[in-house]
Amino acid sequence: MQLRVLIVTGNFHCGGAETVAADLTAGLVAGGHHVVVASVAKGGPMAEAFAQRGATVVEGLARRSIDPLAPFRFARLIRREQIDNLIVLDPLRNGLFYAIKGSLLSGRAAGRVCWCHAWPGGQGGRFRGRLAMYHHLGLLSAIVCVSRAQQRKLIGRLLPRRVLPLIRNGLDMNRLKAAAMDRKSLQIPLGKKIILQVANMMPDKDFQTLLAAATLLAKRRDDFHLLLVGRGTDGPELASVIRGAGAEKVVTAAGERPDVPAILAAADVFVLASRNETFGLAPLEAMAAGLPVVVSDLPPFDELLEDCHEGLKVPVGDSRTLAGALAKLLDDPAMARRLGQAGRDRAGLFSPQGMVRRFERLLRVVSPRRRR
Repeated sequence: MQLRVLIVTGNFHCGGAETVAADLTAGLVAGGHHVVVASVAKGGPMAEAFAQRGATVVEGLARRSIDPLAPFRFARLIRREQIDNLIVLDPLRNGLFYAIKGSLLSGRAAGRVCWCHAWPGGQGGRFRGRLAMYHHLGLLSAIVCVSRAQQRKLIGRLLPRRVLPLIRNGLDMNRLKAAAMDRKSLQIPLGKKIILQVANMMPDKDFQTLLAAATLLAKRRDDFHLLLVGRGTDGPELASVIRGAGAEKVVTAAGERPDVPAILAAADVFVLASRNETFGLAPLEAMAAGLPVVVSDLPPFDELLEDCHEGLKVPVGDSRTLAGALAKLLDDPAMARRLGQAGRDRAGLFSPQGMVRRFERLLRVVSPRRRR
């Protein structure tokens, strides 16, 4: 049975959810399914990435932050493309409402799935009650969780396990194959080891703790440079935090970059300081690239790596311990290589093919064509 799927995203900026959705799109298209990807707002380079993977791409179905006509645009799109399965990335406040309302207005029966990449109570806000309401009104067929920790956090009287299937994100390791780039193009001083963090400037990312750790390291050594890559990292807000930490000489904030695989190949150590995480695609990509990783000790990371085996974990918000873990990897190349190799082996278990197969099974179960 060919699936006709509409994937809805907030916009086409680069993010973990959008990257994984592009891999899902490629797998579904390769399996003979029809995929449309629509954004609520315009903007972002991922539109081209989805198109290259064979999707029909539609940008900006909402013309303003609150747009009463957006559901009607979704309805026209669903009718035109004969959509019978809807996947909304994350519990977007307006996006989820627009997509579900559009599905109802279209007159087409559809399976409706929220692919939840957000941590309840984190930067996504308190969305659990909203998802439960949609489920109990019969408007959501399933809420896909990406980690066991997230699933446990969402399960309760109003959201039973049966409507919260676990489908861990897949990682296309071929996408990460890239030759190391010229370090001069990164504006990194020659002879310095690169500590890399790839994370957008968002509330759940703990840049303050990371910069404090970099400052502590810089007081004891001058053989490293911290490179920050991600949307918003080159903006005035983070520049102020860097100045406040006194870390200007050891930090380069590069902003959003299209060449993350090449940057990973050039780096020596990967770090992700966070307050909340749902899955952790960025450290998984670093592991696939063979980098030793240091992450905050958060429940979802237990499913990616074991401390001192595939990487190192440090307490949340502890800049001194974070600085010590980074120093350990800079000082012990043998440990760094061992962790990097173990991480690469572990990353290979998160195949995109497995993710695509599980989504195909779920979409066939919730598809109204199956129930006829």
